[in-house]
Amino acid sequence: MNRIFQYYKPSLGQSWLLVALVIAGSLVMGLALPHAPQSLTYFLMMCFPLGWCWWMGRQEAAIAEISGRKPLPFNAPHFGKLSGPAFFVLAAIAMLALTVVIEPTTAFIPMPDSIKAVFEKAFIDSPLWDMILSTCILAPLLEEFLCRGMMLRGMLAHRMTPWKAIAWSAFLFAFMHMNPWQSIPAFLIGLFLGWVYWRTHCLWATIFLHCLNNVISTVISRLWPDLSIDAGLKDILPPTTYWLVYAGCVVVLVVTIYLLHEKTLPANVSSPVEA
Repeated sequence: MNRIFQYYKPSLGQSWLLVALVIAGSLVMGLALPHAPQSLTYFLMMCFPLGWCWWMGRQEAAIAEISGRKPLPFNAPHFGKLSGPAFFVLAAIAMLALTVVIEPTTAFIPMPDSIKAVFEKAFIDSPLWDMILSTCILAPLLEEFLCRGMMLRGMLAHRMTPWKAIAWSAFLFAFMHMNPWQSIPAFLIGLFLGWVYWRTHCLWATIFLHCLNNVISTVISRLWPDLSIDAGLKDILPPTTYWLVYAGCVVVLVVTIYLLHEKTLPANVSSPVEA
């Protein structure tokens, strides 16, 4: 099954189609199963684009048997001068710092009441098991598979320049959330995750980092349930403490990104035949 998916390398236009299928799946599941656990509706929603990727993979696999083309793996980890554990630790520190640094961007676009109701249902009203399963497990697995494993990998395989492919995959990742309030931080996180995938060709690295980001949101919402759903660290810490933490995170982010850049080399995310 995994090998079938590896044959499909969507272009930018096909990546837009995958996003459209995510949105269509969300609308269908919202109408068909309005009271079902969010983990179930989320999984079924993502079956729309995943089903398309599997179908297209079958078509490409049939062509590949004739032409001799090989599938392009999702994972071919390459951490440069770093060991795997060292890379994951540095990348995790960078992600933690990034979540603090980008937090003020949520103030650029106020959270609409309709979106606030959706977030309150997902993070506060839903059972803890359902939130953990959907937000901390399924979302990192399925969204990274789709946005980095399929879209970014496909655009790079089609010889799009790395930063253009990373930017487009981040934009599609943000657009897929269908939430203007979340769009800027999602885009910035998407840039970081895309950069990590380009440098390492390790999908598990981006899944881990995505999971870490979502776990932070889950923990904050459960530890401070009386806070507004759009509240952040600035609403928890005293002003002076917050800005000291913020400045520290800026420094940590710059240092960790520099180290990751210096110690790793871009992975060759391209088709074995096309390379």
